[in-house]
Amino acid sequence: MKLDLNGINADSLVQMLKASFTLENWEGILQIADRLYSEINHLYSVKQLERADVQRLSVHGLNRSIVYYFGYSMCLKGIALEKLGRFDEARECITKYEELGWISGIDAEGWAEVEYYREIAQANRYIIELQEGNTAVLPDYLLYLRNNEEEVLPGVLYILDSAIKHEYNVNHVLDEFSEQIAAMAEYYVTKRNIRYYIDYFYMTAKYYALQGNLADAVNTLLHSLETSIKLKDDTGFRKSAALFEKLRNQTTSDQLDKYHGLIETILDREESK
Repeated sequence: MKLDLNGINADSLVQMLKASFTLENWEGILQIADRLYSEINHLYSVKQLERADVQRLSVHGLNRSIVYYFGYSMCLKGIALEKLGRFDEARECITKYEELGWISGIDAEGWAEVEYYREIAQANRYIIELQEGNTAVLPDYLLYLRNNEEEVLPGVLYILDSAIKHEYNVNHVLDEFSEQIAAMAEYYVTKRNIRYYIDYFYMTAKYYALQGNLADAVNTLLHSLETSIKLKDDTGFRKSAALFEKLRNQTTSDQLDKYHGLIETILDREESK
């Protein structure tokens, strides 16, 4: 479905991208990202014609450095393309944000954004390689994660996704980062990274099931469901419940009782509305 994005300013488009990411609306992200890139490119062209300082762009309502919008639009588009399996197109997006130093009049904030997108571009190349089954890049990607704490959770998710698709063992990755992720739980929730946080449990459970570790798979799913209810994350709950149903015949009576209790919690919440 084609979105009507006319008349929406750059910062509102950014918020739409974030919401679409949370909802895993990859096709929507493609449209919004293109619109944001077009909008910010227009503003930059106007600025060039006026020979104005970048700060003059604040009159157009921009809340952040113009570098951020160029980078964010193509970064989110690249992620969406990667999620859709369109890897070559995702690589094309990476080339658009890996070097943003060409933008004139960049201030200190802008140069920080240039450096950020330069680093994230290399990381996202590793991710595409992993999605294609090239596990040779895993040590380099793990090194990147060790040096970038905020990228640990999404990074582990990408590794789990690759391990599930290509059926290889990443127990050592879970062992290395599980305590760090648990310690940063509050950060992930308060910084609106709920989608990453819930998906971590869901993907870990899916990985355990593939590895034949059914007890840990089901227990992790129950934790995912419990956390989804607590954080009111419907997307996460639906995904975890669907996987639980697939594994239902391999659960213990205690696990099944806990699952039924969680379902009752949801029903009670709905009836009280």
